[in-house]
Amino acid sequence: MVLSDNDLVLQAATGDERALARLLEEHGPAVRAGMAGRIPRRWQAALSIEDVMQQTYIDAFADLDRFVPNGPGSFAAWLNSLARCNLRDAVKMFETDKRGKGHHRLEPRTPEESFVDLCELVGATDSTPSRKVARAEACTALRWALQQLPESYRRVVQRYDLDACPVEEVARELNRRPGAVYMIRARAHRRLREIMGRASHYLSTD
Repeated sequence: MVLSDNDLVLQAATGDERALARLLEEHGPAVRAGMAGRIPRRWQAALSIEDVMQQTYIDAFADLDRFVPNGPGSFAAWLNSLARCNLRDAVKMFETDKRGKGHHRLEPRTPEESFVDLCELVGATDSTPSRKVARAEACTALRWALQQLPESYRRVVQRYDLDACPVEEVARELNRRPGAVYMIRARAHRRLREIMGRASHYLSTD
C-alpha cells in the first residue's frame, strides 16, 4: 500500500518513527542536494552538509507536532526550511564570532550574573545591562528552563554560554564540528525563549 505524505505524517504524529523515517528517506536527498554549494568556503572546514542535515533530521523528529500539512509537497518544503534555517544560524554565529561579538567572550563574573546575561541574550528580559534585576529569580527560572531542554542542547548552553568555553572546545566534547555546535545553540536559544516567555513572569525590576 502506497501512503501519501499526509498519511505518513499522521502516523508519525502518533509516535510511529518508521513513518517519519520514510518521509526523511524520501525527501531528505532532495533537500540535501538543494543545500549543495550554500556553505561559504571560509566555513567549510568547520561545517558540512552532513552536519546541517543531521541537525535537520533531529529537528524534524522533535518538531513534527508543529508541522501543518498544506497539500502535496508541504512536508518537503518544511524540511527544506528547517535545513536552511540551521545553515543560516550556523553562518550567522560564525560571522558574529569573527567580528568579535560572541557573547561567550564576556567572562561570567558569578554564576548568577551569567544566568542573567543568558536571560537577556535569549530575549527573556527587556532589561538593559545597567538595570537592576532579581538575580535569584532569574537563575531559578533559567535553571528550570534549561532542565526542559534535550541533553545536547543543555550541554551546549552550559559550556558555551554559561562557562564561556570556546566553540572548538565544546565541539571536541560533543564530537561534532563547530558549525554543528552553533546550530544546536541557536536551537536551544529558541527553545528557551518558548519555555521562559517574557521576563515579567519571573524577573522583577526596580
